[in-house]
Amino acid sequence: MCWIEKKTINKILSSRWEETKERKTMSRKYLNDRWCVRCGKTSPCPYIKKNVDLLIPKGSEKPSILDIGCGNGRNMNFLKEFARECKGVDMSPSCPNSVSTILGHDLLPATRRGWNLILANYVFMFLNAKERKQLVSEIKRVASPNAIIVVELYAAKDSEATTEEEISKMQEQLFKQIGWTKIKYSKARFIARKPQ
Repeated sequence: MCWIEKKTINKILSSRWEETKERKTMSRKYLNDRWCVRCGKTSPCPYIKKNVDLLIPKGSEKPSILDIGCGNGRNMNFLKEFARECKGVDMSPSCPNSVSTILGHDLLPATRRGWNLILANYVFMFLNAKERKQLVSEIKRVASPNAIIVVELYAAKDSEATTEEEISKMQEQLFKQIGWTKIKYSKARFIARKPQ
């Protein structure tokens, strides 16, 4: 568990949630005072929707899915019909079957066989270099052999990468740190498979 006491985290999250409700935008404020403007959306990420057959081929065994930065569970809600198990992690998750986690500090939940599909949509750019490294290490630890990861980034004014160039550089660094085999790689997003 993180060095920050759970009581302190809950107090911070509660006050941050009240701040968020007061704002007109559907966003969430993280501990480092950065806002995620995508947390309030209800439809799944278009990239996941577009690539669902690549992520979960028809006729394949139902995967276990870990949604890192799950927010309100929009991606889990979309993918749960294809999955044997779905679990979300977020600082202040607002969906069933999710766990409160400080990304870049806490351990990710593990399963006996590992997670087959790991989603990290719009998360990494809100973490500093040390936190990104810790999260990548955790992803590698909890991933099953042959697991697939989806990473999506965007340039946000309150993030560690505020320009397209910074996002591109962060994407290259993340892809190298993860070190998995490329399945699909395009601007600000990639899908990769863990080597067996």
